[in-house]
Amino acid sequence: MHTVKLKQEIRSILKRDLVLTISLVLALVSSLFFKPRISYIDFPVLGMLLSFMLVVVGFRQLHVLEKVAGVLFSRCRTTRHVGAVLIWLTFFLSMLVTNDVALLIFVPLTLITGKQMKLDVGRIVIFQTLAANLGSACTPMGNPQNLFIYYHYQLTTSYFFSVLGPLSVLSALWLAILVLGLPNRPLQMEHRETETGPRLRILLFTALLLLCFLSVAHVVSPLICTAVVVTVVALTDRNLLKLADYSLLLTFIGFFIFIGNLSHWDAIRQLHHYLHHARGIVYVTGIVASQFISNVPAAMLLAGFTRNAGELLLGVDVGGLGTLIASMASVISYKLYAAAYPHQVMSYLCMFLFYNFAGLIGIGSIVYWWMVR
Repeated sequence: MHTVKLKQEIRSILKRDLVLTISLVLALVSSLFFKPRISYIDFPVLGMLLSFMLVVVGFRQLHVLEKVAGVLFSRCRTTRHVGAVLIWLTFFLSMLVTNDVALLIFVPLTLITGKQMKLDVGRIVIFQTLAANLGSACTPMGNPQNLFIYYHYQLTTSYFFSVLGPLSVLSALWLAILVLGLPNRPLQMEHRETETGPRLRILLFTALLLLCFLSVAHVVSPLICTAVVVTVVALTDRNLLKLADYSLLLTFIGFFIFIGNLSHWDAIRQLHHYLHHARGIVYVTGIVASQFISNVPAAMLLAGFTRNAGELLLGVDVGGLGTLIASMASVISYKLYAAAYPHQVMSYLCMFLFYNFAGLIGIGSIVYWWMVR
């Protein structure tokens, strides 16, 4: 009975997560032609992904971010101020808690707040999605592709920020322009107090987050960091272990094996040689590939063919703009909005594509002429 339920659950996960299914199929098919090795799997990357997942899940349970938003709302005087708070919170916190988690926290808050104040919720959710994808590109831990590239190429923190610093500035300017276009009418809103979890628990997870930052700064080994985080979470609240996104970890494992197997193919070796000397091509390919397969798998696939880490970083991070699937975080906010406003889905998608491609063309062109060519 348990075996049947397990098989049904696995089939259900594979149907829901197309990227996971593709990664596992590619790993299995390529393993028929090349012998897979355990060394292909980058365990430090997997460990850091799991560590950040568990820490973020802990903070979500404590409602710390909702408390911060509530305090800021109490000082808002216009609808534009409220929209700015929701957008900028998403932008800055996505640097720490990843883009998908930032949207899972703040988009529902936007939908609730919007109904109370009769806000233009569609535009705010779209701008939050842009903020999450652009803000998360600013730090190694902001999204999975950054963390993968950071450890795969053994980048220094100073090099990482020197590459993505200009993109962060462009992103902030783009969001500031969008925020200024929001409606600006007087606001009357009752402030509701949000209760957080125990202070000791908040301090504990803050310490775990600092430990993760030390690992990103190459002060603490990623595997030691993971061991500490998993042990502390297991001892304090083992239910949190069930809430991590293990399908993402399996997706990474599938792509690790596929890329490792492919590295033995002569045609791929020639492609590796070509992309090593073509910085602009790496950047453009990262953007284009992200539009069709999302930026996380695009980063993992292209990393096997090039040593141009900076151009790859810029390509897949800018490539998070554009189509709905360019960043899987965009799918999250779309689903949340569609569930609340099912009759406005088409107008949302049209507006989403307009602002995303405007950002992609504008920011992408400036980054290319400024940093890549």
